[in-house]
Amino acid sequence: MGSYGSNMLYSPKDVRDLVDFGLSHGVRIVPEIDSPGHTGSWAGAHPEIVTCADMFWLPNGTDDWSARLAAEPGTGQLNPLHPKTYSVVHRVLTDIASIFPDPYLHAGVDEVAPACWTTDPTIRSFLADGGTMDHLLSIFINSTHPFIVSMNRTVVYWEDVLLGPDVKVQSSLLPPATTILQTWNNGPQNTKRIVSAGYRAIVSSSDFYYLDCGHGDFVGNDSSYDGPRGGAGSDGGSWCGPFKTWQRIYDYDIREGLGEEEAERVLGGEVALWSEQADEQVLDGRVWPRASAMAEALWSGNRDGNGRKRYAEANNRLNDWRKRMVRRGIRAEPIQPLWCPKHPGMCNL
Repeated sequence: MGSYGSNMLYSPKDVRDLVDFGLSHGVRIVPEIDSPGHTGSWAGAHPEIVTCADMFWLPNGTDDWSARLAAEPGTGQLNPLHPKTYSVVHRVLTDIASIFPDPYLHAGVDEVAPACWTTDPTIRSFLADGGTMDHLLSIFINSTHPFIVSMNRTVVYWEDVLLGPDVKVQSSLLPPATTILQTWNNGPQNTKRIVSAGYRAIVSSSDFYYLDCGHGDFVGNDSSYDGPRGGAGSDGGSWCGPFKTWQRIYDYDIREGLGEEEAERVLGGEVALWSEQADEQVLDGRVWPRASAMAEALWSGNRDGNGRKRYAEANNRLNDWRKRMVRRGIRAEPIQPLWCPKHPGMCNL
């Protein structure tokens, strides 16, 4: 009921087919049901439990578009104080667990926006009586984390649940034995904060692993990106620009600055392609072969036996791999002109 159209739905059978297809190829599909933020679509069926659905505003009345992301406008958030919230969430999680057999379930909790919650009068009353935003999120986590664990699942959250700049919970609500944190901010610094606190980590640093960066912003008529090269527009009109090249992805060491015990808590990494400006028409070129570069770096390492970065030889492998993908009908983007494979000594310095 919250979809963009009847042709843009996944049926339970669709999901089961995807899960079975993945398993037959050695791939596990881990679902993420983000909450309490990014739940505007839930208002299509349950408007009473969602705050600020379909709203789009700028924080504090400012007309500064650079501040837009601070409010995460228009995404909607579940109301932790509404009694129906948890009956709905628990039903959704139960359904998800029944069709995704993986022992991990991603429960989101990224980018919780205080301004969104304060549009609800019951929440404003709660805050006026001495409640806090952190308390609101704690109520939600206390009612959902144990439920997911009761289904024999380990809970994955975005780092915001513990490190959020505006809203977060105490670590006592997140037992490391049943909680994994996925990091996307501040590169190796936040990875260090997570693993040093005893948590296992998945690294998805937006500085290195966000494939949608550098393609501009989806908000139109923003002249702040009209600057010359090296000026205001040098980030490609994107909050996480510039574009993440395969070399930048390949060279990133997700265990940088960690001790041996801390490094063991880093489970791996994930490149992310968020779909504000990506659909099936551009999917292949946005993902491949950059995701392949991360795969080699994480499976085989990005250094040779002498500890030197080996991106030059990786370049040759990616050129060959890209050709194989194209022959299989995958529209992977080229990483060099055709002249380079014939003159590798000139292109791979």
